[in-house]
Amino acid sequence: MPGHDIIVIGASAGGVEALSKLVKALPTDLPAAIFVVLHVPAHGTSLMPNILNRYGTLRAAHPEDGAPIQHGHIYVAPPNYHLMIKRGYVHLARGPKENGHRPAVDPLFRTAAQHYGRRVIGVVLSGNLDDGTAGLAGVKSRGGIAIAQNPDEALFSGMPRSAIENVDVDHILPLNAIAPFLVRLAQEQVEEKAGSASAQMETETDLVELDMAAHSKYERPGTPSGFACPDCGGALWELGDGKLLRFRCRTGHAFSGETLLAEQSEALETALWSGLRALEERAALANRMFKGAHERNQARSAQRFAQQEQEAQQNAAVIRQVLLKGLKHGDGEEVENGQNGRVDNRNWRDGAETLSSQPPVPSPESPFPIVAIASSAGGMKALTELLSALPENFPAAIAIVQHLEPHRASQLAEILNARMALPVKQAQQGDQLRPGKVYIAPPNHHLLVNPDATIELSKTELVHFVRPSADLLFESVAASFKERAIAVILTGKGSDGASGIQAIKKMGGKAIAQDQTSSDSFGMPGNAIDTGCIDWILPLDEIATTLLNLMMDSRYS
Repeated sequence: MPGHDIIVIGASAGGVEALSKLVKALPTDLPAAIFVVLHVPAHGTSLMPNILNRYGTLRAAHPEDGAPIQHGHIYVAPPNYHLMIKRGYVHLARGPKENGHRPAVDPLFRTAAQHYGRRVIGVVLSGNLDDGTAGLAGVKSRGGIAIAQNPDEALFSGMPRSAIENVDVDHILPLNAIAPFLVRLAQEQVEEKAGSASAQMETETDLVELDMAAHSKYERPGTPSGFACPDCGGALWELGDGKLLRFRCRTGHAFSGETLLAEQSEALETALWSGLRALEERAALANRMFKGAHERNQARSAQRFAQQEQEAQQNAAVIRQVLLKGLKHGDGEEVENGQNGRVDNRNWRDGAETLSSQPPVPSPESPFPIVAIASSAGGMKALTELLSALPENFPAAIAIVQHLEPHRASQLAEILNARMALPVKQAQQGDQLRPGKVYIAPPNHHLLVNPDATIELSKTELVHFVRPSADLLFESVAASFKERAIAVILTGKGSDGASGIQAIKKMGGKAIAQDQTSSDSFGMPGNAIDTGCIDWILPLDEIATTLLNLMMDSRYS
């Protein structure tokens, strides 16, 4: 009689650390097979098997399609493929994304439950949002065991907390207690019961596998929702799934309610960036037309073009303010203010109205590039090493956000200034950026860069519980410097900067992240890498050289 020998694990942000600790505590002779989905960029290279092999004694690998299931092995989902379980072997599918991911946790959990029933143990570890919740409910419905990491100790509590709130979880455990518990469960005998999975579970599996018969059916599980799929634009059907609100479209894309909100926010943000670029281009064109009309002494036309430029700049200012305040931050997380965890959304409108009522700020192309750097835990050491390697005539301005104690005076600028050739100062309101100078955000103030290359300091709400925020710095730099912006994410905990990195890329800039080996804390670089927007992942001692090489590019020189 078998034991609980099919262990499926899902994780996202913070998952590398959690999985490494978990695997390290598992014995070589574990009488179970382990299957892991960690959210990774679709077109990146996953080093997860190598990391797990370094920490533990069980053999970890990306399986090939059809690989047999063997005890003592860890099967890690490869990038851009759903990892699915069949009776006796694994299946890889390039089917529609679920919860915005491929690989996704739900298909793994669902297929394990479908084919192995009571033998399955589902484990949800650190991660944002709620991928894995629906799959864990499927594990429970088929008699399996559901385990969630204690959200109070998870680096990112979204996934385990969602599982606990929406599924009748059997065990909520601290990370160090999960491995011993899995060993004990794997050795317990399980009586398998006959019975097939629900029709909805089988249909959802077929859709992910791109089964032609399933896709050709006119009926879909659930009822029409009136919402559109963010991925393909098709109609979404609302699925009855216990406490969890879920949706799936005709082509198979699936979303929880929370993930759908996050995807809609992402789509809205993309539209706003497109609108900002269009308005700024309109202002630039109107300015050129104004100059031509002025040179030809066509006063009426010049006045009309000047008015069009002013209107475009005012409208762009409104959109820029909304973007800087933020629709959302990170993987669907709300901006938090340190008081009750919520933002007064009226601030967006109030701030936008205030800005639009002011005279428009001219936005000529800056004659120099900017390097925006973010760091947190371990940042003093990293900043010292990086900045010390840059020459005094470095041809870009440098703006830095280092998470600091909010209510203490900072000596960071003085310390760095004494250790390197570049002049370093704590930023002040209205400072004019200059190439070859370093500006550090003061404690408890957001550092923003305006289109005219001046500094704005703000004490608006905290973002990810921090002020200054890397996200706000990067987003303001992206809007103001566009393709002449370079973002650098150094060592630090949490996910600050990941959203801003995406803004940098959308506006044509470049992004660098410190690698895991040289980072004291890999949270910030790791989450930035997970966005898929990083151009270079480098050890700390190679970042300065890369920046210098970039300065030789025609766009920066």
